[in-house]
Amino acid sequence: MKTMNPLRFCKILIVDDSAYMRTFIKRTLSDAQIGSRYYEANDGKEAISKYIAFKPDVTIMDIIMPNVDGVKASMAINHYDPNAKIIVISAKENKETVEDVVKKGGAKDYILKPCDSSAIVMSVSKQIVMNRHR
Repeated sequence: MKTMNPLRFCKILIVDDSAYMRTFIKRTLSDAQIGSRYYEANDGKEAISKYIAFKPDVTIMDIIMPNVDGVKASMAINHYDPNAKIIVISAKENKETVEDVVKKGGAKDYILKPCDSSAIVMSVSKQIVMNRHR
């Protein structure tokens, strides 16, 4: 009996106000054969509604965005689903912001921009595999 590859058949929500970053992350994951469905949001407000609508396996979230930032969006998503797998990607190397997103927003991992493809692949893979074994 063949088992389904959890990395290949997962849903991923990519949240960033930069269309370039969303495309880069999507291409990176697609090239690594991670994910079968990708959803995009360009701010935290859209991220919250898309999370509720599509219930992704992993959410990749920028911190600095217009309307609702990544910290507030992560908090709202985590309130809706305490098991949400949120990975934060941001250029902001502020330790307090990172701690806020991890403690208050429930982020599971943090990647600094500019990020390389391997960091994204490793972080997403880790969250999907951990999700499968809980």
